[in-house]
This record gives sequence, structure tokens and C-alpha cells, in this order.
Amino acid sequence: MVSTGRGRREWVIARGLCHYRAFSFTDIPSARWDEALTHKIRQWSPFQEYVTYVVWKNAQAQVWLWERKQQLQAFEQAGIKQATSLPEAVLRARMEQDGVRLLQCLTGVEGQVWQQGILIASRWWLNQPNLLEWNNFLRARGFAIVETVPDIVELPLLAQPWGRPRGRFAGTQLRQERLWVLAGAAIFILLFSWQLISVWKWQQSLTEVQARIDALSTETTPILDARTQTLANKTTVERLIGLNRYPSQLELMAQVAEKLPRNGAKLVEWFYQSGELRFTVESAAIDPRFYVEAFQSVAIFHEVKSETNNRPNQIVMSMKLK
Repeated sequence: MVSTGRGRREWVIARGLCHYRAFSFTDIPSARWDEALTHKIRQWSPFQEYVTYVVWKNAQAQVWLWERKQQLQAFEQAGIKQATSLPEAVLRARMEQDGVRLLQCLTGVEGQVWQQGILIASRWWLNQPNLLEWNNFLRARGFAIVETVPDIVELPLLAQPWGRPRGRFAGTQLRQERLWVLAGAAIFILLFSWQLISVWKWQQSLTEVQARIDALSTETTPILDARTQTLANKTTVERLIGLNRYPSQLELMAQVAEKLPRNGAKLVEWFYQSGELRFTVESAAIDPRFYVEAFQSVAIFHEVKSETNNRPNQIVMSMKLK
């Protein structure tokens, strides 16, 4: 999407094409924030070549990242040589109060968690998430689960983004500053000491240090590449796990155990497959009606049935998952 204003073109990157993450650097001196962020992004990015958009607030960096190759292809198809790229999120009004919302995007929807004007967590879905997906998103951020998915909020695109990068990362600038310091030191030595031998030794030491830096860079490149591939594999695994419509057996056991009465009732048998659950409860007092009503009240269970067992003080419960 391209907009033109005052002779400048802006390209809006849809949320579904972005990766997002918030980084905190409260324990790092401010002079090293940009250098530390550059390192963090390099470890986190699933792409070899990428474009970033960073909005700082105090010691918090809000980072959107997308693939550079895909952006260049889009520019070529649109006949554009250059444009300012903006992630969609900075053109949607941010929440002034702390809270959670489900926001309509250009494509799909985005779950957002805001604290003190900072987008601390975000997740994108192509379609509106179901209750289980939404509660998993909330639980991962330390929120309590809810009974309904919130309504989708629709907001227009802003004329100006609510956050702008404060400049280029300081990684390159820092290296340039160090070179200027070294050059100044060399000039000082040449002008005031005229000790050519000392200058030669200094240059030799600098060459050795640079050679060591190059060697270390060569050694760490495979590690960084492996890290990048691992993160990409992790993203793929998480996407595949998200395709499962049903909760894990551990979650099911937790919900079943929560409904058992506190009179010594316990699970003695368990069977679960393809959305169908069957288990046996043993208790000193068995009330089939109580168990049917108790498990029917769980949102993900339906068609709850009870059967008597040949063994005394046991009841077999069967149900299906929504």
C-alpha cells in the first residue's frame, strides 16, 4: 500500500508480513542500547536479509521486522524504486490505558497487550482466534483466561505514525567514531612525538587486532547461522502446533481434575483420541447426575454421558470436545 504526501512515498507493511517483539534494556547503559539491540535482532531474525522499524520509549525498544527480499519484490511489481516503509501497527492508534485488544488489520487480526504506552506483546491471526487460542495468548502473557473472545476493534489508518525511529542503529556509527579516535591518535603521535618506530608498532598491533577480529567473526558466523535456522524451525513448529484444534491432554486432565469432588474421588482410567474423551472415576459416593452436570458445564465439553461400571464405586464418563 503506497501513500504520497509532500512528495514522499510511504509503503505500509501489513501486520501479517511482520514479526514483532519488544526488548527491554533497563539493565544496560543507554550508550550501549543500539549496539545491544542490533545484536538481539540478529539473533532473533528468521531472515538472512531483513528490514527493521524500531520505536524507542525509555529503555524499551518496540521492533517490527520483515523480509527485505519480499519488500524489494513488492517495490518492483509496483514500479517503485524507493519509499519509506512503515509497519501497519504504527498507523493504528495505540492504547492510552493498559489493557488487551483484538485489532482488525489490513489482512487478519492482531492481539495486542499494552502497558504504559508500550506494545509489550502481539500475535497475528489470519482469522478471528477461537477461545482456546485467545486464552493461550493471554496465559502466555500472565493474564487470566476469559469466557469469550473480545470483539474486533476497527481503527482507521493514521495520517502520521505514532512512533518514529530515532535514527540509524549506532553500531555503524560507533565503529566510525572509534576509527576517528584511532586516526586522531595517530596524527597526534606523528605531529608531536615523531617516533616513527612507535607509530609502526602501533600500526602492527592494530593489524593484529583486526586480524583477530576477522578470525573471531569467521568462527562465530556458523553459530549465528545455526541460531537463525533454529529460530526459523521454532517458528515453523509453533505454526504446526497451532493447527491442532484441540487442547493438550495435560490441559484436559487439569480441567477434569478441577471438577472432581473433594471426597477422595480420583481418576483410575483415561482414554483420549480425536476429540473424544473417556475416563473412569472412583469415589466412595457416586452420583451420575452430579458428574454429568459438572462436566457439561465445561465450555469445551459436550454430549457428556455417564455409564456404570462393573466395579463398585466407579463411573465411566464419556464426552466430545468442541
